[in-house]
Amino acid sequence: MEHIKKRIILLIILVFALEGCSPKLKDSFENTKLDSIEESSAERKEQEERDRESANQTTVTQEAIPSEAIVEENAKQMPVTGQPVTMEDLLAEMTDREKCWMGLSPKKYLNDFDNLYKELQANYPYFGVVNRKHNVDMEESYEQYRKQIKDCRNDDDFWTLLRAFINELQYTGHIQAWGYRYANELKSLKDTVEAFPQYKETLQRYIDKLENPVSEKNYQLMRDFYEELEAEVIERNKEMGFSEDSGTGWEETESIPNVTTKVLEKGKIAYVDIEAFDMSTYEEDKQILLPFYEKVQSYDHLIIDITKNTGGGMDYYNQLVVAPLADKTYSVSTYLLAKAGLNNQYFLNLKEGLAEGLWLPLSELPDLEGINKEDISQLDYFMKETYLIKPNHKSAFKGKLWLLVSAQNYSSAEYAAMFSKESGFAALVGEQTGGDGIGVDPAYIILPNTGLVVQYSPIYGITGDGRNSEEYGTEPDYYRRKDETALDTCLRLIKNNNN
Repeated sequence: MEHIKKRIILLIILVFALEGCSPKLKDSFENTKLDSIEESSAERKEQEERDRESANQTTVTQEAIPSEAIVEENAKQMPVTGQPVTMEDLLAEMTDREKCWMGLSPKKYLNDFDNLYKELQANYPYFGVVNRKHNVDMEESYEQYRKQIKDCRNDDDFWTLLRAFINELQYTGHIQAWGYRYANELKSLKDTVEAFPQYKETLQRYIDKLENPVSEKNYQLMRDFYEELEAEVIERNKEMGFSEDSGTGWEETESIPNVTTKVLEKGKIAYVDIEAFDMSTYEEDKQILLPFYEKVQSYDHLIIDITKNTGGGMDYYNQLVVAPLADKTYSVSTYLLAKAGLNNQYFLNLKEGLAEGLWLPLSELPDLEGINKEDISQLDYFMKETYLIKPNHKSAFKGKLWLLVSAQNYSSAEYAAMFSKESGFAALVGEQTGGDGIGVDPAYIILPNTGLVVQYSPIYGITGDGRNSEEYGTEPDYYRRKDETALDTCLRLIKNNNN
């Protein structure tokens, strides 16, 4: 029976070694080892009983070290199985008490949600647009979410429901519920005022609104809560063998320059790509753009690509694109419309504007062909806004200007498309743009109990013919072909024109 003892010892060693193997491989081995033992079942049981102590001693004294080494080596070689742990997994393990960083009662959640909807009714101008574009009836949506929030028992659930309610509106009119970006947004406003003192009077209203003790306290608590969860997710996944770049959402994004300049055909075609109208890179980008404009100012064509641009600051486009390249003054007339809610009065300075004649009753708005009368029946005041940009003549471009646009263009990027087309500054090539390019910075609704911030555009902006910027965006002069990029289409147009 000595050969049986040896086989049993060998099997124990292999079992240890196979702990790092896949279930499929272990099943295969189980079938193989059973087939290899020829003795009867009864004989094996008797032998196992007689040799258990000897086999255990042999495994500990002779095989423990090499067995652990094999297991460790196999663990390194075998692929990770299972799925990475997510934040949702950890939250599911927690009690209601553990998911409360603010310590509020259910009544206060409901009070905040009701307060939010009342503020939107009084100030947010896009109820009709949301319904037409996204088939969302805001009153019905409010009632549905209110039923769920009424039974809400912890901060995380309230935050999740609030965010879901706002996300149904799909960022229409810049509407968004802030997560713990609060501190970064406040810092960004202060940094902008420091870098551009001319904005201080306007932006101070925003800073004052954000600097309230409830928001400051609860956003810090929120940040601590979710950052601790994120750290736990990372730690658990590391223990399971997942790295931080294994598809768990922690990958670092590659740094991409905001501005790229190229000469596509010497003496004839130049190209500029602007990723964002980012005011934080204004001075840096200025040092790249202005010298390049001077270098190519005698070229036949200059193509400005904003297809990946989702916005930023209007002044970026005005001062770093239009003014340096313009050979004359360009202007575009638009209208800003708004509700008379108290929040809008604060951010839009409505009382002073009415007293000075800048804001007027909606009854005095001209009868514009493209206007949606149902929408404006919910609004109260309007202001005529003329965007005017004067040239600086240092690098005025002598050839033809092209602006490449896409559906991603929103906010200030939409403004760039609208202004360029309406003024004739550049020919647009690409796709119909995203919208909401006429107006001001988003206003803030601060929920009284949680201090959570919901931003929204207080302005319903329309072009000179009455079409709403948010709903319609801007149509290009030339649509790109489906099998082409906007740049491909533009270059083909240039080639055809030359021929």
